[in-house]
Amino acid sequence: MVSIIGEAVLLSLIISGWGLYERTSLKIEIANLDNDIELMRAELKEIKSRPAQPGAAAVPPPVVEKVVSIDDDPIKGDKNAPITIIEFSDYECPFCKRSYDNVFSKLDEEYISKGKVRVVFRDFPLGFHKKAIPAAIAANCAGEQGKYWEVHDFLFENPDKLDAASILNSAGELGLDKAKFEACTNDKKSKEKEITKDFEDGQKYGVRGTPSYFIGKTTDGKEITGTFVRGAQPYTVFKEHIEAQLKEVN
Repeated sequence: MVSIIGEAVLLSLIISGWGLYERTSLKIEIANLDNDIELMRAELKEIKSRPAQPGAAAVPPPVVEKVVSIDDDPIKGDKNAPITIIEFSDYECPFCKRSYDNVFSKLDEEYISKGKVRVVFRDFPLGFHKKAIPAAIAANCAGEQGKYWEVHDFLFENPDKLDAASILNSAGELGLDKAKFEACTNDKKSKEKEITKDFEDGQKYGVRGTPSYFIGKTTDGKEITGTFVRGAQPYTVFKEHIEAQLKEVN
């Protein structure tokens, strides 16, 4: 009996020790898994429609493509770069930071800086990330001063400084006009409209978690037909898609 009670107490302590961080991480995983389930359903439907071919080699899952708008969101790289990557992201999302740390600099070095790829950043703040919208507002306000990507990098490199006050304290080193930046960040209502539009567009395209990417050939218009890449994938995944599409435009 003592052993059973002891195990029960231990289990209770373990459960209570999870804390807010673990619960939040679980919510993030659930949000990201939603889109996995959607893709798996599409793949299963496609697989079931195939005729049976005993002994045939395994067929890779179908590529999911969407027509996606770049809207009027910030672009990094040559506007005429042949390949466009549209990213839906959240400054407070740990998986987005992981992708920034492991992928973004390599993309910049190998493709963006060489005029082969341009990246469009669209906001997709998850509801349980309370600092995501203020951070997005701050980045968009910095964009009005031509400093969007400086603040974009600052936010991902300083996850403890996602609020406007912290960015305001760093305004000088970020090259911002402090007074204009503060006035802009205080105008939350108008700035949230743009962020909400990004979020709603993302939902229409099937985005359920962050980060989510669409990689496609650049067009003369405001839209691309992009291959959907969901999650903090390794750099090799992006390189594979980019190289395949570069071959088609060369």
